This record gives sequence, structure tokens and C-alpha cells, in this order.
Amino acid sequence: MDLSLRKIGQTLVVSFGDRVNLEGDTSLLFKEKLKSLIGDGHLHVIMDLSNVGFVDSQGLGALISCLKVLRQSEGSLTVTNLSESVEAVLRITRLIRVFDVLPTVEDALAAATRRPVPAVGSEA
Repeated sequence: MDLSLRKIGQTLVVSFGDRVNLEGDTSLLFKEKLKSLIGDGHLHVIMDLSNVGFVDSQGLGALISCLKVLRQSEGSLTVTNLSESVEAVLRITRLIRVFDVLPTVEDALAAATRRPVPAVGSEA
């Protein structure tokens, strides 16, 4: 699986270099890679799913797992550029309400710039 990474400010944009289905072993590998990136300190992630043709329950589980880790670290996960089939799966499972879903990476980056930044030395 070929992932493309772009760091823009405090946000990491992750996209798939090739057309993939987020299922089975691909989902497990994706989850491992994304959790590794989170472990490296990337707490605000935009997932560009434009090259994802299909997502199954394992793919959803990988996304949910990463979302959970990011939220526990006060991070964020935004998904963008959903294909019709991926959007349909998110709607049917009602996960469209769980994820921050925006039409494009540009929309997600604009939303990220409006995200409040904690003051240095402030307590949460």
C-alpha cells in the first residue's frame, strides 16, 4: 500500500497513491501505518479517500480505531473526497455522524486553520 504524506502546518494529509479497497489485510496494514504516524506525534490528520473504492467492516474498524486514539490525544481525524460507495457505507452504518466528513482536502485544511490552538503552558 502506497501512502502519500504531506505536512501542512500542524496537520498531516494522508492519501493513497494507488487505487485501493480498504478491506482485509489492506485495512490492517493501513491501521498499523496510521497508528505509527500518530505515535510519531501527528495528532491532526486529514484522510483523503479519493483513491479508496470500497471500505468493509475491517476498514471501518481501522478508521474508528485511529479516530479513537486521536481523540484520546486531543487530536482530530477528518475524512475527505469520499466515493459514492464509501459514503454509502458511512451513511448505512451511521458513521457519517461520527467522523468529521468534508468534501475536499482544501475544505478540511480551512477548517483546521480555525481550530483553537492551546496556549503554551496552559492547563487542559
